[in-house]
Amino acid sequence: MKKYIILMFAVLLGLSWYSAISDMVNRPKNAKAHIEKAAEFEEKEIYVDAALEYEQALEYFPDDADIRVRMAKAYLNSGNSSKFTSVCAKTAEAYQEQTEALDLLMDYYLENDYENKAVKYLEGFVKSYPDNENAKEWFAKLKGSYKELYCHYDEMGGIVNDSMVVKRDGLYGVTDAKGQEIIACEYEEIHPFSEDGFALARKEDGSYIYIDEDGQTRKAPDKGYTELGMISSDRAAACKEGRYGYLDENMEPAGKFSWEGLTGIKGGTGAGFIDEKWVLVNKEGKAKEDKKYSDIIVDENGFCAEQKRIFVKEKKGYYLINTKGKKKGKLSFDDAKAFTEEGYAAVCRGGKWGFVDTDGELALDYAYEDAESFSNGLAAVCIDDKWGYIDTKGNMIITPRFSAATHFSKAGTAAVQIEEDKEKVWKLIQLNIFS
Repeated sequence: MKKYIILMFAVLLGLSWYSAISDMVNRPKNAKAHIEKAAEFEEKEIYVDAALEYEQALEYFPDDADIRVRMAKAYLNSGNSSKFTSVCAKTAEAYQEQTEALDLLMDYYLENDYENKAVKYLEGFVKSYPDNENAKEWFAKLKGSYKELYCHYDEMGGIVNDSMVVKRDGLYGVTDAKGQEIIACEYEEIHPFSEDGFALARKEDGSYIYIDEDGQTRKAPDKGYTELGMISSDRAAACKEGRYGYLDENMEPAGKFSWEGLTGIKGGTGAGFIDEKWVLVNKEGKAKEDKKYSDIIVDENGFCAEQKRIFVKEKKGYYLINTKGKKKGKLSFDDAKAFTEEGYAAVCRGGKWGFVDTDGELALDYAYEDAESFSNGLAAVCIDDKWGYIDTKGNMIITPRFSAATHFSKAGTAAVQIEEDKEKVWKLIQLNIFS
């Protein structure tokens, strides 16, 4: 009896080995038969059946990335785009050494103007597989892709606090960062919204008011104040009878009006101009120190001390100080652009522009004809009279093609000027990574 049982086990084991060996021998033949059949279907443009044949071939070789790519192509040709993208994505993620699946997927997205989908997929892919060089190359190439948002005005300014000044038919209004109208174009002068949500506007009679997003007047200085500035830190620079000082949140004088010029307050610091010299001042308009400068860099909104850093000038040129007047770094510059809320500042030396950090150290070398300071990870740079954008590593994200370019907003939007039919027109673009 025992001999019989042992013999039975031996027979079964032999059969299983025979079956396994037979399967190993026949698997390539069977897979090849399905692949050949799939090719016949493809030649006849019967792509649905071709995809099914590739699926059956994969049952024999489930880790064959080449068969998976062929199957993906068959699905694409059959019109099954969802199955195509799914197979490509899974193949690209499962077989890192194989690049064709990812290339195929990216080409599909680009050919169909799905750059935003491509960028979003790549963003997740690179996070999950940071060592995949092919994915990193695609992401670097595509993260600067953008679309135009509908927003047509005669002029468009930089985006500040998610608001942008626009001009139409000679009058000014305000939109949000995506070009949606907030304040209609009906003012002779208007400024972006400040941090507290008020926009400075000038009425037809020349008087100034601060309005909210509903267009309602919220602050109104007494008549006689001219050349007002944006509100920041509960202060607004203003001029009265030729002298400048600060108004507080109630539009009352915060100190004496004794300056010939005055910047807005950032980080508790502004700058006052008198007797052809600039001096750092506090919120009451009082000098913070005795040190005087021949010039000071002010941004387009009237501020000089973003990130608590200020570019000042003496005989040897411009250099960087903090709001306490302490010099940062040893470099000097021929020119500079004020810092924005974050990022490097643009500086010029020898006719070329580069970038420095808040310690006054050179972050990116002098390589551009002109440049704007970094904002939200990107900076506008000029090459051969055209503007494009770079990232903080100096990689060209958007090839120079614009006549003018402004800072990027937190929403990934920027106003740019392009030439169409020999006319320069303003457009609002948005990076697909933010779509």
